[in-house]
Amino acid sequence: MSVVLKLLLLGSVVVLQGSTQQWNNYADLPEEYRTHIDKALDEANKKLGGPFHIGYESLRTSPTITPTDWQVHVRLMVTECKKDRTKRHRDECAQRKPNTPWIDCLVCKKKGEEELIDCAKLADVKNRKQRERCLYRRGAGSLLAQKSGNDETTFGCIGCV
Repeated sequence: MSVVLKLLLLGSVVVLQGSTQQWNNYADLPEEYRTHIDKALDEANKKLGGPFHIGYESLRTSPTITPTDWQVHVRLMVTECKKDRTKRHRDECAQRKPNTPWIDCLVCKKKGEEELIDCAKLADVKNRKQRERCLYRRGAGSLLAQKSGNDETTFGCIGCV
């Protein structure tokens, strides 16, 4: 089997596996997931949480990982542990610090583009424009979402005119 075919097969397995399981334990995650989640943990611990460690909580959506592009969307939490820059994930820090916001991180790369690693408080995510290039917008590719090119109001259905 060629290397490309093997990589495509592996990517398909990762996507299917992620869609059938709920991953709430970092240690149980496949290595393909942890590679990208570690990037989110590094970014979040650099920018958020103050003196407290930020740890993995769960996947927000099923990851999509292929050799040329990926999207991994995770929810992280501020823990009660002090930061230790030598460790990404700490099993002893599984308890969320009370009254702290959830942290939403998106790690993605589309073919031919630079990787995006974006972490923010969950409440602030909707205002982050840089994520738009990575997020799939339902219906954006359908005929109903396309403009005709002129500003005249048309009546009837698309395809009926």
